[in-house]
Amino acid sequence: MMRRWNNLTYQSKLMLAFFMLGIIPSIVIGTMAYFKSVSTLESRVNADLGVIAGQLNAAIQRQVEDVDRFSTFPYFTPEIFQILNQPYIPRDQWGYREIETQQQFAKLLVTYPSIFSTIQGLVFYSTKGNIYGYRVSDRSSINEAVSPVDEEWYKETLKRSGGVFISGLRLERQFNSAPFPTITASRVLLNDDFTPAGVVAVDIRPDFMDKIVRSFQLESMHVIVADEKGELIYSTQTGDNERFLRAAAEQSAGSGASRGLINLPNLGGGLAAATGVYAHSEYLGWTSYLMIDREELLGDANVIRNFTVVLVLIFSVAAAVLSLLLARNLSRPIRSLISSMRDVERGLFITPAALPVQGEIGQLHLSYVTMVRRLDVLVQSIEEKERQKREAELYALRARIAPHFLYNTINSIRMLAVLQQSEGIARLLQSLNKLLHANMKLDSELVPLSAELELLHHYVRLMELRYTNRFKVEWQIEENIGQAMVPPMILQPLMENAIFHGSFDIEGPLLIEVGARITGNGGDELLITITDNGHGIPQDTLEVLNGEREQGPAPDGDGNAGSSIGVANVRDRIRLRFGPPYTLTLKSGPGQGTRAELYLPYQPEDGDTSRPRMEE
Repeated sequence: MMRRWNNLTYQSKLMLAFFMLGIIPSIVIGTMAYFKSVSTLESRVNADLGVIAGQLNAAIQRQVEDVDRFSTFPYFTPEIFQILNQPYIPRDQWGYREIETQQQFAKLLVTYPSIFSTIQGLVFYSTKGNIYGYRVSDRSSINEAVSPVDEEWYKETLKRSGGVFISGLRLERQFNSAPFPTITASRVLLNDDFTPAGVVAVDIRPDFMDKIVRSFQLESMHVIVADEKGELIYSTQTGDNERFLRAAAEQSAGSGASRGLINLPNLGGGLAAATGVYAHSEYLGWTSYLMIDREELLGDANVIRNFTVVLVLIFSVAAAVLSLLLARNLSRPIRSLISSMRDVERGLFITPAALPVQGEIGQLHLSYVTMVRRLDVLVQSIEEKERQKREAELYALRARIAPHFLYNTINSIRMLAVLQQSEGIARLLQSLNKLLHANMKLDSELVPLSAELELLHHYVRLMELRYTNRFKVEWQIEENIGQAMVPPMILQPLMENAIFHGSFDIEGPLLIEVGARITGNGGDELLITITDNGHGIPQDTLEVLNGEREQGPAPDGDGNAGSSIGVANVRDRIRLRFGPPYTLTLKSGPGQGTRAELYLPYQPEDGDTSRPRMEE
């Protein structure tokens, strides 16, 4: 932490100091006030909502209890049981007696619904198969084609054996009119001998809950009522109430209590974050939810939050301006020195302009300018010396190639002259002429890869005349790569090494593969490989060839001495010309062949580069 503080600029330190002294206390006080007001508002609103939810549940329960008591009126009207116990006769077979019975039943029913405005219909289902009913609004007749036997509310009513069952919201289809939504209070009617006479179903208007909610003046509240299965019965808002209800039900079910608090997050799709309470009715099995939008609830608390934000912004701007004014005279010359130092890091020894300020900063600037100028002179001197040193080393390295190369080439011509006198000698001398001509041009900086590969072809021709059917060369050169510029005579020592040291002690001809391709993440590297399937190189010799350790004194006639000279020559020329990471690497093992990998920068031939021509 202390190291990070020391690395900050003077202006940043001033700004942080003002921030900690002025802004942090404002943030802490404003945050504490905001959360305290939020906590107070939530506790008060939740307490009030808890009372209202209880009263709302009680009002709904009283309405349903009135209907429940009304469903027992058949016990006080014996004529109804007499009609219910009559045998079933299909409607198309009705006579005068059946029509008179239906009219009598309608007269018995028409009086009762008018007592309760919440009732919109009555239906009696006889155990004999007869159905009698009365609809308050339009006097629709019964649709005998509809049977409630498979409906869930009817099955639950039969299970109660005379007890009342309050359904959730359902569609009533028993009348010859359009189906209408209703809540049904139903019970089994029992004869004097406790045998079932039928089922009475009282259809209740669902909008009775809307009247109750309006009486509580809950315009700003979101009121939801769900049945015992969690299905929606009533809601004060349109929209995706099902998702809202599921989220509220999950929280209430998790608490395990009949009453409690609910805090719903923003559910998306127009369902904003809300807070409220829930209350469960044991009698009905229903649950009422009273929710209020958190933005509306926390309106006053948000004023405190917004005031805190504005105050913090004002303090931040004031701290930034004040720190800028205080640090300007100090930071400007320091930034000028930093910019100049970055130029020096990139190798540009450019001195900054003279500063108008005096004192310690002025002295620092003067000393820095003097140092940069001296460094510029020193670097130029070192670069000149290094250039002269590289030229001397390259010249020495080039001079070491000729004896080793000429020895092997002349030996090849001698062997051919001893074995035969043919036109092969002429071709051999022609190829030797090209190789000697190329060797004399080693002073060239770079040559195209195509010219270097052409030279390698001539060398392979020389070796094929000496080692007839002893090796085979395959060329895997990537297209459009011949214009890449490479150092001259960089591949011949590696091909020589592969032929002379890879073809002994193996069965069949030696296979040599020459490859060249562009590599690197940005296509900025050239990879040239020469691979053979010879007997490989021992590990200690491989380390010497790769320059990983010094070569010990070699015994007379040791062929590896010549190899190490040629390989070291190539590696040193690459490193001296291009520097790391470009180099030559040999990969091998006993019986695994040898692979030489040259990593060079990819430098295409431009118009200014003169391409050497091979003389015929």
